[in-house]
Amino acid sequence: MLLWILLLETSLCFAAGNVTGDVCKEKICSCNEIEGDLHVDCEKKGFTSLQRFTAPTSQFYHLFLHGNSLTRLFPNEFANFYNAVSLHMENNGLHEIVPGAFLGLQLVKRLHINNNKIKSFRKQTFLGLDDLEYLQADFNLLRDIDPGAFQDLNKLEVLILNDNLISTLPANVFQYVPITHLDLRGNRLKTLPYEEVLEQIPGIAEILLEDNPWDCTCDLLSLKEWLENIPKNALIGRVVCEAPTRLQGKDLNETTEQDLCPLKNRVDSSLPAPPAQEETFAPGPLPTPFKINGQEEHATPGAAPNGGTKIPGNWQIKIRPTAAIATGSARNKPPAHGGGLPCPGGCSCDHIPGSGLKMNCNNRNVSSLADLKPKLPNVQELFLRDNKIHSIRKSHFVDYKNLILLDLGNNNIATVENNTFKNLLDLRWLYMDSNYLDTLSREKFTGLQNLEYLNVEYNAIQLILPGTFHAMPKLRILILNNNLLRSLPVDVFAGVSLSKLSLHNNYFMYLPVAGVLDQLTSIIQIDLHGNPWECSCTIVPFKQWAERLGSEVLMSDLKCETPVNFFRKDFMLLANDEICPQLYARVSPTLTPHSKNSTGLAETGTHSNSYLDTSRVSISVLVPGLLLVFVTSAFTVVGMLVFILRNRKRSKRRDANSSASEINSLQTVCDSSYWHNGPYNADGAHRVYDCGSHSLSD
Repeated sequence: MLLWILLLETSLCFAAGNVTGDVCKEKICSCNEIEGDLHVDCEKKGFTSLQRFTAPTSQFYHLFLHGNSLTRLFPNEFANFYNAVSLHMENNGLHEIVPGAFLGLQLVKRLHINNNKIKSFRKQTFLGLDDLEYLQADFNLLRDIDPGAFQDLNKLEVLILNDNLISTLPANVFQYVPITHLDLRGNRLKTLPYEEVLEQIPGIAEILLEDNPWDCTCDLLSLKEWLENIPKNALIGRVVCEAPTRLQGKDLNETTEQDLCPLKNRVDSSLPAPPAQEETFAPGPLPTPFKINGQEEHATPGAAPNGGTKIPGNWQIKIRPTAAIATGSARNKPPAHGGGLPCPGGCSCDHIPGSGLKMNCNNRNVSSLADLKPKLPNVQELFLRDNKIHSIRKSHFVDYKNLILLDLGNNNIATVENNTFKNLLDLRWLYMDSNYLDTLSREKFTGLQNLEYLNVEYNAIQLILPGTFHAMPKLRILILNNNLLRSLPVDVFAGVSLSKLSLHNNYFMYLPVAGVLDQLTSIIQIDLHGNPWECSCTIVPFKQWAERLGSEVLMSDLKCETPVNFFRKDFMLLANDEICPQLYARVSPTLTPHSKNSTGLAETGTHSNSYLDTSRVSISVLVPGLLLVFVTSAFTVVGMLVFILRNRKRSKRRDANSSASEINSLQTVCDSSYWHNGPYNADGAHRVYDCGSHSLSD
């Protein structure tokens, strides 16, 4: 009997542990009818999983789960929420959706997964969302979209993907998807092909393409023609060219076919100008010296036929001929290079005249540098672009101590082991663009004491630690555009004489002058466009600093994002008192600024709640202000001292006059006795006269 009771209690406990709680009946969430629709509001309840909860089964509802901790969604996560017609999951830190997570949500028409950390949409990610019409996934880290990611969404009309890291859309991604509204703003798109992409959305009614680094070359002709043939006003915003330099800032609809695709000599239009007779354009990101103010600089050409690195703006330059990179069938032949060793991994190898070897392993499906065998001696230029490398470690470069150039662009690199480059003391050019780096630190670049050029554009960099660039004292050109940066640490550029800096298309709302920008003493070009500048008091010191640089140094316009009344205005054309009327009222109520060049505002080093950090003040206000305060204070103090001293002097004078009168009277009596009777008594002793309360003696 006792055993039976124990078994019954155990089974009851087990059953109780598997019972799901109704989030409405148990008041776990707030459930209210709004305009006839039930809203199940579970905002900020700390949920990490939904499998222990259920929702009303008797009616349809909108499910709000934003602000929880649902970082991963597993298969059948929403099995108990099958009556939901919309699902809101913003701000959950969500980074992975396992295929099958949305099974059971066949009634959901709207899905909001924006403001999370999702990096990819895989095949069957949205399996189960049979009736989905609206998908919002903006402000994630979305970079990879599988060709079949949306194949289950046969009713999807609105797709919002703005402010992600998308650089390309795969072929057939919209096949069988009836898209009518598409938002791709703020991504990394350089082109959009017509075949197998644009042609699959014939019913488009609205498309947004702003704030992408469009490469206005032949490849963009199909997009231009497509935009001209879609319904009028379907394009919201502008498609603005970022490259080539001659078209930078130009609206795509203002260009001609000749602008985009000049046919003369079939020169790549991304290059700035045809080379001279004694020069040629190499197909990869080969370095070359060039002169700036009499000093030698180095950079690489623009986008090249085999995927070479693109340098922003007019930093594209001509290069002198070096040994040609093998092309065509020659790539499959091991070239002669002393010692008779075959070129590793199907790469192509060539001699660099008068020096070592150039090894081209671009697009060879390399997943690790350890796979490149045999190791060749004296490799000075190593190209590993467009491969599948996920991490790099210090052991990978033990046999490459003579490297001068290293190109690791467009891989999948997310991990860089500390001291990886420790032995690369001669390295001068390093390309790590188009990867997955999220943090830069000094330890990652230790040993690069001769590095002059660093390209880390098109990553997911959110944090640069203090002292990161101290390991590279000779760094001259730094490419940081198209990342996720919102701030820079103090002294980030201390000890580094940068001549060119690219920070465009990040998330800077302002940049501090003190401790950051004021360290750029050697800058000759800086690119800052495409950031959401906040045109308030905090930006005034930055504005004044930019004005001092001039248009020759500052590349492109700087547009305000906030506040609303300044939206898309060039803040260089706004007056300081217009941007910050409060500060002018505080500093000098009688001061009347006359133009956009008005000074008299403190420069800021940190972003604080006050209007400006006054640790660095404009001389035009500091000196007169201090003089005024000093003179006013001095006059006040002197006036008070004079008043006090005069009162004391008058009081003492009255007392002294009264005492002197009495003393003179007594003195007269005493003197009379003294001089008549003599100074001595009869016995010869000194005579003392006691004149009342006064004793007088010789």
